[in-house]
Amino acid sequence: MTAPENGRTKQALSKAILHTANHLFTEHGVESVSMHQIAKSVGIGQGTLYRRYSNKGELCMDMMKENFENFIMEIDNILKEGTNLSVQERLSIVMRKIIAFIDHKSEWLGVVQTFKKVEDDKPDFFQSPPYVYLHNAISELFREAIETGQIRSVDPAYAAHSFISILSPHTIKHLKFAMGYTCEEIQDRFCLTFIDPLFR
Repeated sequence: MTAPENGRTKQALSKAILHTANHLFTEHGVESVSMHQIAKSVGIGQGTLYRRYSNKGELCMDMMKENFENFIMEIDNILKEGTNLSVQERLSIVMRKIIAFIDHKSEWLGVVQTFKKVEDDKPDFFQSPPYVYLHNAISELFREAIETGQIRSVDPAYAAHSFISILSPHTIKHLKFAMGYTCEEIQDRFCLTFIDPLFR
C-alpha cells in the first residue's frame, strides 16, 4: 500500500485536485487546461492524477457531482424558505436557477460528453440522480399548484419532464452562441413562454 503523495490523505488529495481544477477551469477555460497543468498545480505526478482520473471528462464528472450537491442544497433552501411565495414564483426561481447552473457549467458538461465512450454501459440522464431530484421537485410544485387551484389541471410528471428536457446544455449553448441571447434573456423568455401562461 502506497502512502498518499506529499503526506496528504486520499480525501485531502481528492479535494486538492478538484479545488485546483475548478480554479484553473474558471480562470482559463476547460479546453485550455491540460491534465499536466492540473497535476503540476496540485504538486503531484501525472501518474497519480491519471490513476484517479483517466481523462478530463472523468475529472469534470466528479466536479459536476460535487457542484450538483451544492446546487441541490440551494434549491432545497429556496423551496423551504419560500413557502410564503406563490407556486408560480417558486417555479420561476427554480427554473431560473437551473438555467444559470447549466449555462455556468456547460463547458464542463461538454467535456464530459466528449470523453464519454460510446460503448460505456451507463444509465442515461433520465435515470440519473440530478434528473430524478429535479423531476421530483418540479412535479411537487405542479401538484401543489393544482391542489390549490392556481393552475388548471396538468400532468405534473409530464410537465416536469418537459421543463427539464427543454433545458439541455446543447439548447442553452445554441440560444446563447447561435441566437445571441444572454443567460438572463433565456431565463426571462422561458418564464414568459412556459410558466406564466399556465398561471393566467
